[in-house]
Amino acid sequence: MARRQSCARILMYHGIAAESAQALKAQLCYLTRNFKVVSLEAMVNRLAGNRAIGANEIVLTFDDGLRNNFTVVYPILRELQLPATFFVCPGLIGSGKWLWNHEARCRLRTLSNDALTDVRTTLLAPDPSADGIIEWMKTLKLPKRQRAEECIRQATPAFQPTDDQCQAYDMMDWDELKSLDPGLIMIGSHTLTHPILVTLSQAEIVSELRESRRYLEQKLDRAIDFFCYPNGAYDARVYEAVKNNYRAAVTTETGVLNGKEQLDLHRLPRIPSAENPALTAWRLHRPEA
Repeated sequence: MARRQSCARILMYHGIAAESAQALKAQLCYLTRNFKVVSLEAMVNRLAGNRAIGANEIVLTFDDGLRNNFTVVYPILRELQLPATFFVCPGLIGSGKWLWNHEARCRLRTLSNDALTDVRTTLLAPDPSADGIIEWMKTLKLPKRQRAEECIRQATPAFQPTDDQCQAYDMMDWDELKSLDPGLIMIGSHTLTHPILVTLSQAEIVSELRESRRYLEQKLDRAIDFFCYPNGAYDARVYEAVKNNYRAAVTTETGVLNGKEQLDLHRLPRIPSAENPALTAWRLHRPEA
């Protein structure tokens, strides 16, 4: 009989609304019953040392540094004593700003169809929907994307975020980030300001990577060794820069970690979570679901 290969997983989350706290807790309790939750550092150490991956080990990661990771997620992780990694953007922490795509999307969704068409026409975007405009903006070089953001702000001068939007998109501040138990929560870099790295110049890529790590290490007084690609986007330039600045990196590419092939520590695949616990459980065994 062929020997069964060990298989481990990295699970990807983003924001968690307060009303979803119980669903998240139920999901994490399911994981503790069926998997061994380990830190990203422990997993990378094993991979880097060519040691066998533990059967049914799983790593928890949360992207973007949203405040609800502190108010909703962290208390549950602390109660269950589950390690996790929070990937954050230090240039946005404490700034009062959201991720650019969150702000732009919320503003666009306040517009009438006619006003949205006017914005689309001004920007020369190919898709008239709010989501389509955001996806198009992700392809733009930084100066052009910033001009598009300003155009959207000018078209929505009365925009005021709702309480629900603030709970969804506000970022953690430094006091909250510093209060996270370093024995439980590892902090990783998600760039300085969350640009789409493939749209940047080489100098801009290096600055986003180096300054993010430097800023986090200076403010938190701990090593920052791990990276997460914003929007999962990278090319050869970005990949090499990440290799030169971080010990390992996670992608948004779907897959499991197994013993069948040598894994690239700077292209570690993850499995996207779902709000529905049953769908998350299915994806853990069928990542493409």
